[in-house]
Amino acid sequence: MQPETISSVNVSDPGIAMSLLPESTHLGKLEIIEVYEYYDVPCLFACRNASEQIFLAVWASQTKEMGKWLYVPMSIGRFKRVRSGSIDLRDAFLTAEDGFVYEVILPCDDSFDRVIAVSCQELNDEWLPVTGELLNFASEPLPELLLQKQEVK
Repeated sequence: MQPETISSVNVSDPGIAMSLLPESTHLGKLEIIEVYEYYDVPCLFACRNASEQIFLAVWASQTKEMGKWLYVPMSIGRFKRVRSGSIDLRDAFLTAEDGFVYEVILPCDDSFDRVIAVSCQELNDEWLPVTGELLNFASEPLPELLLQKQEVK
């Protein structure tokens, strides 16, 4: 798979960010740092929160009531290995460093976004990337947003 980089997507567009990133949850204030797959909206991307926790997010399902995403928290070292193709995308979720991922539910109405911790063993197979799907960013520099320290407010 040839990934798309963040430069091809305007993530500063509030409409894109609001439809992808949960708000007012224990994940914190998130910002997209890199997009890898895009189909009308980003479907696979990396983001981080204000405390610089990195997440890899994949679109899991969509109904007219809600969108469902999986967010896997990861260290910078693991992020580099996933990004370089050393760890396939499916394994990034199934073998999360902390043994769980977040199921993020984004309602299409005005109700609150929800985040549920799910054990890796309990993940719905249909929500995961296919086996062997890799990123190939080994020769690309880390995203500028990842290298920048967030301002303390």
